[in-house]
Amino acid sequence: MLLSPQRGKWYHFNIMKTLLIFPAQWYPTQPYLSTPYLTAFLQDKGWQVSQRDFNIESYDNFLSSPLLRQAEEMMRQRQQSLKGQGSLSIKEKSHLDVLSMGLKFSDKIIDGVEEAKSVMRTPERFFDFSAYQQADMVIKSALKLISDAYSPAILSLSTFESGTRAEESTEKAHETTRDTATNPFINLYENVLIPTENWQEYDVVGISIVGISQIIPGLTLARLLKEKYPHIHITLGGPIFSVNAGQLIGHPEFFEDFCHSVVTFEGEEPMHRLLSALKAGDSLYTVPNLLHEDSGNVVQNKERVELRFEDLPNPVFDGLPMDKYLSPYPIIPVLQSRGCYWGKCTFCTHSFVYGHRYGKQKTQAMVDELENLMKKYNTKYFTFSDEAVSPHSLNDVSEEMIERGIEICSLALLKFEKVMDENLFLKMKKAGFKFLMFGLESANDRVLALIEKGTTQEVERDVLIKSHNAGIWNHSFLFFGFPTETQAEAQETIDFLRNNLQSIHSFGPGVFLLNRDSSCYQFPEKFSIEKIIEDPDRNIAMNLDFIAKKGMTREEAVEMNDTCIRMAEKYFESLKVWGTLPREHFLLYIDKFGKDTLNGKQPPAEEEEKVLCRV
Repeated sequence: MLLSPQRGKWYHFNIMKTLLIFPAQWYPTQPYLSTPYLTAFLQDKGWQVSQRDFNIESYDNFLSSPLLRQAEEMMRQRQQSLKGQGSLSIKEKSHLDVLSMGLKFSDKIIDGVEEAKSVMRTPERFFDFSAYQQADMVIKSALKLISDAYSPAILSLSTFESGTRAEESTEKAHETTRDTATNPFINLYENVLIPTENWQEYDVVGISIVGISQIIPGLTLARLLKEKYPHIHITLGGPIFSVNAGQLIGHPEFFEDFCHSVVTFEGEEPMHRLLSALKAGDSLYTVPNLLHEDSGNVVQNKERVELRFEDLPNPVFDGLPMDKYLSPYPIIPVLQSRGCYWGKCTFCTHSFVYGHRYGKQKTQAMVDELENLMKKYNTKYFTFSDEAVSPHSLNDVSEEMIERGIEICSLALLKFEKVMDENLFLKMKKAGFKFLMFGLESANDRVLALIEKGTTQEVERDVLIKSHNAGIWNHSFLFFGFPTETQAEAQETIDFLRNNLQSIHSFGPGVFLLNRDSSCYQFPEKFSIEKIIEDPDRNIAMNLDFIAKKGMTREEAVEMNDTCIRMAEKYFESLKVWGTLPREHFLLYIDKFGKDTLNGKQPPAEEEEKVLCRV
């Protein structure tokens, strides 16, 4: 049994049983790879480890009659309370209107939510686009009910916002993880999920937090477990903490509230060493990549361990509820590589998180993994979740799959490269790559050079044409407002999209965010950044505000983004399809209907009376 620490030491115990948890709030369409990789590695080392996906379990419970009826009752109580006040502020009047509208449709939403989940999980109904739209609207409306009940919190598909920026502050996180009025996860965990495990059996619980939307849900779970089960060593991990490790120094209250340790960077070997130290009663100072609290001080162990990715065992998905994901078929994430083969983009933190290292599986091993997963889960659908798959790897994997006669349907993330020719895309299409997602970022050559994308507008245009001609759907990510970017340069990107309608199928615009530990953050003068605003009240913020000496303001960047969206609505008719479906669902639609059909598809007109809410 694990007891309390004494100056970096823990009392040892004879049996080590570990549970790895992926918390809410992430995409509900497929598993995430963090706990499957950790589980495989630790089991290979002989540890007794299991895993749970609290993310999809949370969705399944929020989207159920019991929890929605609870939310409905909370909305009624808030409505009555506001109506009972003598006078209301503009904000209170607006909230009262929102509550009244939600309660008007709540019965219809709640009665339809199980049907909506069934549509997402049933092939025949999933591919009826009008049925899909209606189910999607019901699910979003149900989550909106929960948001209204716990206002100012906002709960939606894949995201959670506290409404108070608590996910950016250890102090606010302390408050929000205890606030039953604004945090829907307290009730969910305490009364629904936590009772389903025998926590007395576990000695260690690891919680993997990979996105901003998971910070409050993940920390809420960590706090509850730490308070209820003091014998358990709670450790946190994920890129969120790798980027913010320095920000936790000087905040021992974070460890008092939420955990005993934090694993930074790649977690496999550190978790193994942590379990070994705990079992032996050794000092936590022996564990690489670890943050921990000792005598009121936060300690960051200096040693950093690095493993060859190709030497890691394949991830295991045992224990994950494959039937609960909101998809009609299992869609399995895989990695051909870890890190980024390019690793130079000045806005990105991925290279920092992976220690500027890159490793990849051998081609035969990659295809072996695909074959095994196909047989085990009776599926052909995969997402290559690499930061970017190299052209060389894509060529070799495609050739190997063609030679073996393997039929898959997959998407992958790519970087624009001059070496990508017609033969490569034809091989990829034959191998089953039907949906490619490119990091376009900009179509202005000066901005591309400043970002260090290693490409040009000419190369971008050429690659998009070639992928189109091969019959593969292409999607481009882009943003506006990179430091020094002018409105004219941003307009060049918009014009590029419009002028290449025949070869560009879809895209996702956004506004540039300054990420902590990116090159932009580390070398601001190179990008004419005059000031980075480090707000002590936002001590664990991932994205920071800044002031640049030249280029667009943030407000101007937002306007350019809005202009781009309006252009898409006018010229890209297929937006009505690809703008509705998450990427995994869109992959299934491409496989079902074909690229050309979807690119010209006209979905049925939306009937106003069927619209339950708009989010």
